[in-house]
Amino acid sequence: MKIKNLIIIFSALLINFQQTKAQTEFGETPKSKIFIGSTFRLGISNLGSLIELSPYVGYNINSYFSAGLGPSYTFYSERFNGQSVRFHFFGARGFLRVLPAPERLPGLFLAAELENINNETIIYDPNTFQFDQARRWTPAYLVGAGFRQKTGNNSYFTISLLYNLADDGTAESTIYGGPLVYRVGYMFGLY
Repeated sequence: MKIKNLIIIFSALLINFQQTKAQTEFGETPKSKIFIGSTFRLGISNLGSLIELSPYVGYNINSYFSAGLGPSYTFYSERFNGQSVRFHFFGARGFLRVLPAPERLPGLFLAAELENINNETIIYDPNTFQFDQARRWTPAYLVGAGFRQKTGNNSYFTISLLYNLADDGTAESTIYGGPLVYRVGYMFGLY
């Protein structure tokens, strides 16, 4: 049901994008509403490390709505029981951001994201005392809020806190280790 609703939202956004003429009501061309950016996470300790990079391309539909798509890659390493294990996660994600009050609270936004990540998981065999790795796809339905701070003429630093609706407490339902996910990133307009 959730996937169906997100597909409807993204279809409506694509139709809106295709129906936009060369000149918009705000005096901008559709080309000037395109932006690129990336979110990233970094965690390093003596027990392991995590590096995530998720670039995206987006479109400002109007002064309230923006949407985007992009790939996602995460490298994760961990050491336990004298063994070092490395994981590579990859996939894609799409997002919709809403600025509920752009005049009063210009930095606040609400966000919804859909992502599907192919990840590696550890399977422990107690008979052989060995660890094996297997791959699987893990979807995530994220909702939350964030803040963007203007850093230039057409660029923003972003930070958001999202809740994974697909996390049911099992290791198979998430790659994040819990329902809360933070995103830190940077975005800027191309034109």
